Amino acid sequence: MSVNRLGYLVILTLCVLLLPGCAKKASEEIDFGTVKNSVYHNDYFGFNLNLPPEWSVQDEAMRQRLAEAGTKMLVGNDSRAKALLKASEQQSVNLLAAFKHPIGTPVTFNPNVICMAERLGGLSGVKTGKDYHFHARRQLQSAQMKIDIADELTQENLGGIDFDVMHGSIRVAGLTVHQKYYAAVMKNYALIFITSYLGADQQSALQNIVHSLAFNQPASGEQVVNARTPSKPK
Repeated sequence: MSVNRLGYLVILTLCVLLLPGCAKKASEEIDFGTVKNSVYHNDYFGFNLNLPPEWSVQDEAMRQRLAEAGTKMLVGNDSRAKALLKASEQQSVNLLAAFKHPIGTPVTFNPNVICMAERLGGLSGVKTGKDYHFHARRQLQSAQMKIDIADELTQENLGGIDFDVMHGSIRVAGLTVHQKYYAAVMKNYALIFITSYLGADQQSALQNIVHSLAFNQPASGEQVVNARTPSKPK
């Protein structure tokens, strides 16, 4: 399996809490968001995110297929971990997955940005991104695949909101893929952005994307991608 595909499959499974049984299901009120003129807009959280016009945005069906493959890779045959990740799907929503190149492009690594939201529900102790990362770190440390997580968190202000940032890396096919996991708590959700890259140039491009985040923004135009509201879980 190529490094760009393997790295993507892994990062889609990184933002799950260890206590899914305590959280409510993802509400039908949250929307997947839309993309128009290279601007991703999410009405529920009220933000816009600017994407480079040449980047490839994945639709919901592709995000779901790759997330399922990533879950299988991350937990292997661990039945308990499988059950936890399956339960987490009931309160997690994959909002956006954007890549520098279309999936399958023959490149060494395909830098990308992922946006997710996880319903906190009864997890009243999770007040900040730092609290969320505490649980995410434990999940990563129990995964079958080895992921190195830095001890210290940092903080970055995105669109006027302070996001706590967890730094990680993973060895894939002889390369070190670096990752940054941004998290902030709002509207009883953890809003998460994940960037994945190899070197400084890729990191700089991803920094420009996440720092374009602007809250309390109207939609930029007609719905063209991901324009479906999630159905209410059964």
